Amino acid sequence: MASSMTAASSLVSAPVALRATRRVASRATRRASATTPRAAASVETMQGAGGLDAVKITGGDGSVATAYLFGGVVTSFVKDGRDVLYVRPDAVFDKSKPISGGLPHCWPQFGPGDIQVHGFARNVDWALTGMKCDGDDATIEMTLTPNDYTKAMWDKEFKVTQTITVGGGEMKATMKVINAGKESFDFTGSFHAYFAADIDAVSVGGLAGCKSLDRLANEEGVVDGDVTIAGPVDSVYYDAPAKLSLAVGGGNDVSISNSGGWKDAVVWSPWTDMEACYKEFVCVEPAACGEPVTVPAGGEWEATTVLA
Repeated sequence: MASSMTAASSLVSAPVALRATRRVASRATRRASATTPRAAASVETMQGAGGLDAVKITGGDGSVATAYLFGGVVTSFVKDGRDVLYVRPDAVFDKSKPISGGLPHCWPQFGPGDIQVHGFARNVDWALTGMKCDGDDATIEMTLTPNDYTKAMWDKEFKVTQTITVGGGEMKATMKVINAGKESFDFTGSFHAYFAADIDAVSVGGLAGCKSLDRLANEEGVVDGDVTIAGPVDSVYYDAPAKLSLAVGGGNDVSISNSGGWKDAVVWSPWTDMEACYKEFVCVEPAACGEPVTVPAGGEWEATTVLA
């Protein structure tokens, strides 16, 4: 049976037990919904595709995000009737591999390296550790800590939280990495963000002047204008500016604002390597991959991305 609870003023730290449906709404939006047709900010747990545990996050502006606890991945952010994010048609929701699309993590490794490609954060279960509504904003917190699977690859003591807030015409995603051990550790990472787009209309603005590495050709360069897509692209842009613009076609665009530890950016299109869907998306990723991030014992690192 569905259950509800009054919104707390802050996120709780213990895991939130999932029920068939659990909904949190702010007092302000509950009052508003009684007199106006606008949406009420709310957070609701549910069963998503494949029966996986998921969370629906609704802002008072009517925008809605969906997050899955497997991988801690946001798979959808619907704003003004259009989904900003994209999930590939070959995505599976059975935990056999990471969910392909949305806003997954590459952590604690970006790309190939000593452990599995793109790390393990996107293919393990996260805990739902907080739900709240504050005015028009709806927020969840998901947390990842070590388990036997992660320790077999990376024997570090860590706590990673991801806070997702929807409202005011935007979605805010904050990732925090805490070193809970007695020795420092290094990592690289990104939000491997998939955006719904007409690939022929894609234009990424804001990167002009950045040093770049074309990882396909293994060539360095400097960006001299907007980045467009006319073939396969897998490029890193170092010391990227805090705000990027993304034209996705149909007169639509996305503002991508990054702060904190996201120092770099990545643009990726598989082109015809994914014949079934390459024309429908582009990845523009906030990243920390130019140099490894070092987190001292007891220290923390934090980065935020805002999509609007």
